[in-house]
Amino acid sequence: MLQRDYFIRLIEEFQVAIRKFLEKKEDDRADEAIKDLYRQYVGPYDEVRNLSFDELIAYSEERWLPEQRMDRLHFAAELLYAEASYKANPLRAMLLEKAFLVYSYLDAHSGVMSLDRRQKMALIRQEVGKMD
Repeated sequence: MLQRDYFIRLIEEFQVAIRKFLEKKEDDRADEAIKDLYRQYVGPYDEVRNLSFDELIAYSEERWLPEQRMDRLHFAAELLYAEASYKANPLRAMLLEKAFLVYSYLDAHSGVMSLDRRQKMALIRQEVGKMD
């Protein structure tokens, strides 16, 4: 019970942190801020961010508790999406594509329908389509 309450608070904190990150003006500190968010919520930036989609799923199964796995995958997708918002191509496209795959996985496996997730997936489809 206490562990679940703690994780619910962690989810709420993540939502506030990602919102604040996205509201900030772009500056030189964006990379450090996003790295810190990865570290706090999903794991080491250089490790988690650079995993392929399949590797990220395997990482989630190995490292995260089963009851936290989908939420932490959601965190990872949101961080990929947020980082893509201020990066240039081709990195932007790669981050968006990976975020899309994680969102799709969550859509199929989480048991939770999310309009926000589906809207982001539609935006990513549009964005990536323009890049081709």
